[in-house]
Amino acid sequence: MRMGTVALIVRFDGDTPVLVETLSDDQEIQLLEDALRGGDDEPLKKVHEARELRVQEDEKFGDYVEYLISQPAVKNEIRSHGLEWFYSKMRIENYRRSEAEAAAVIAGYALEVFSEMPNRREFILAGPRAKVQVKVYPLERAIRQKAA
Repeated sequence: MRMGTVALIVRFDGDTPVLVETLSDDQEIQLLEDALRGGDDEPLKKVHEARELRVQEDEKFGDYVEYLISQPAVKNEIRSHGLEWFYSKMRIENYRRSEAEAAAVIAGYALEVFSEMPNRREFILAGPRAKVQVKVYPLERAIRQKAA
């Protein structure tokens, strides 16, 4: 069974951790880790830029497919493949929404666990049929350590 990962990006209000953002995409988590290792002052910026680029590329390709299948001289086979791409894209978007909702629920519980044990930066939450690795990234502390 493959275990998913949920990353909590937190800042501290005094000693209380506050959730800034939740990541569940492995590529986004890797970008965040690389930015933190590189000493980036705004590690989430790279994640947001990559996410925006992916959205733009998806929209651009979607526009191309829409244009292509709307042409009157396009073969039915090509039109059929284009429609299948749109259906697939809708299923992927539904999956991403469901994943984001699940990650938000997991993040809420994981934040409670982290609040009780703030020295734990990685732990596993397990249920009857699933396990999730949780990684916690306290941004302010990383920035303060760099300044020191």
